[in-house]
Amino acid sequence: MTGQQSLAGRVALVTGAASGMGRVMARALAGAGARIAGVDVDAAGLDRLAEEPVFAGKFLKAVADVSKTADCRHAVDRAVDTFGALDILINCAGISMSTAAGRQNFRIKFFEADPEGWQRILTVNAAGAFLMARFAARPMIERGWGRIINVTTSFDTMLAAGLSAYGASKAAMEASCVSFAKDLEGTGVTVNILVPGGPTDTPGFFPPGMPRPAVLLDPEIMGAPVVWLASPQSDGISACRFIARDWDRSLPPAEAAARVRTPAAWPTLAQEAAAARGHAM
Repeated sequence: MTGQQSLAGRVALVTGAASGMGRVMARALAGAGARIAGVDVDAAGLDRLAEEPVFAGKFLKAVADVSKTADCRHAVDRAVDTFGALDILINCAGISMSTAAGRQNFRIKFFEADPEGWQRILTVNAAGAFLMARFAARPMIERGWGRIINVTTSFDTMLAAGLSAYGASKAAMEASCVSFAKDLEGTGVTVNILVPGGPTDTPGFFPPGMPRPAVLLDPEIMGAPVVWLASPQSDGISACRFIARDWDRSLPPAEAAARVRTPAAWPTLAQEAAAARGHAM
C-alpha cells in the first residue's frame, strides 16, 4: 500500500458494520491501518467482527440505533474518547423496503405500505445519516481534515416501482451529500457518495424465502474504493459519487477513481433551475 493510501493513525466510524457492505468497508479500512469504531444494532455481529485478526487492538464496539439522536451522539463521543479523534465516517447503516412490506416482499406499492414501516425506512436511512454526520463533523472540523462517505443506491433504484420509501431515503442522502459538502467547504472535510452499482449480496436485504436476483454483486467491491476515498489521495474531492462495480483494481487507485467519478445528486437539474431563475429576472 502506498503511503498516500495508508490510514495509519486515522480513526473511522462505520455504521452498519456488523454485516454486508459495512463489514467489508470496516475490514478494508482496518487493513489500511485505521482504528475502527463499529456501529450497529447487532451486538453479536459486532462481537464476531471484533474477533477478526485485522481488528486486533484497534476496534471499538458501539451498539447503537442510528435513528436515535442520543445513540448517534454517544457513538461519536465514544470513538473520540477511546481513540482521541475521529477522521472518517462511513454512513452504511440501512434497511430495505421489506420493513414496510410486512417483511414478506422486497417491493410494495406505496398505497399498500405499512405507514410506520415506511417512515422507519426514511428515519434509519436518511435521518440516521444526517445524525451521524451532524455529530461527526465537529471533531473533523477541529482537526482540519475529515471524510464523510455515504452509501446510497443507483439512480434507477431511487425511482423504481414498489421502492417508494427506500428510493426516497437514498435520494435524500444523495441530495444531502451536496448540501453537506457546501456547508463544509474550506474546512478540509469532504463528503462523497459510494454506491455498489447494482443489487448486492447483503444479508437481510431480501426477505427469507423471496426469490433473489440471478446476479448479485459481491460486497467486497466496496473495499478498494472506500480506502481511496478515506485516504489523503482524495483531498479536495467533494460532492461526488463513485461506482464500486466499475472500479478497476488493475489501475493506480487515483486513475481508477477518476474513471468512476461523477457529480453527486442531479447537477443538470440544478443548472437548469438556476438558468430558469436567471431568465425570469
